[in-house]
Amino acid sequence: MDEAVAGLRYGTLGVNCWSAFGFLLGYTPWGAHPGHTRQDIGSGIGFVHNAFMLEDVEKTVLRAPFAPAPRGLFTGSPSLSPRPPYYVTNRTGTTTMRRLTAYATDPKATRLPGILASALRG
Repeated sequence: MDEAVAGLRYGTLGVNCWSAFGFLLGYTPWGAHPGHTRQDIGSGIGFVHNAFMLEDVEKTVLRAPFAPAPRGLFTGSPSLSPRPPYYVTNRTGTTTMRRLTAYATDPKATRLPGILASALRG
């Protein structure tokens, strides 16, 4: 698995998770694998974020456990809990994302309890 991931020419990869978490974290380098040109754009050109000012970044690899909660508790593997709103099996994903969007457009602290409650019910 590690060899396969190392061979992929993308800037940010997610193993058992959404690669956009790399962008959302804010400090991991997010962008394209080096070497692409405007004529052969591939996965893009350049990186953003990189809060630790790392040099010669090739890619960011994010890893999450395969088994979601509560199965991860039984296997001894940490789990991704609550279930992310973009999972098909999340019962409140649509509501959570609507509430997050409303918060992004009008950030009021009074919206946060509703977002948290919806996310935890997922």
